Amino acid sequence: MTNIRDDAAEWRQRCQNAIFEPDPTTLLQRVVEARSAVFDRIEDIHSKPITSEHYELRNALKELSILQELAERDIGELKKIAQSRHQDSISQRAHRFHRG
Repeated sequence: MTNIRDDAAEWRQRCQNAIFEPDPTTLLQRVVEARSAVFDRIEDIHSKPITSEHYELRNALKELSILQELAERDIGELKKIAQSRHQDSISQRAHRFHRG
């Protein structure tokens, strides 16, 4: 059985991992992991008197939602860039083909 301090440290560490993840695709996975750890912790302490950790958990869920939105936006932009580059590449090849 883990102690309460370790359980609190786990959700915090997973949130930190998400906050500092630069890759949008990996960030989405880190958000899922952090959100799961937060919900596990909420279940662990839901019947206990309200402490500052309850507020921290609620704030963490809000921050994770924001991170998820940012990652999804970044992934969408990366897909648009990749699609545009692909179209440019096709156009360049077609142009060379017609000249050759």
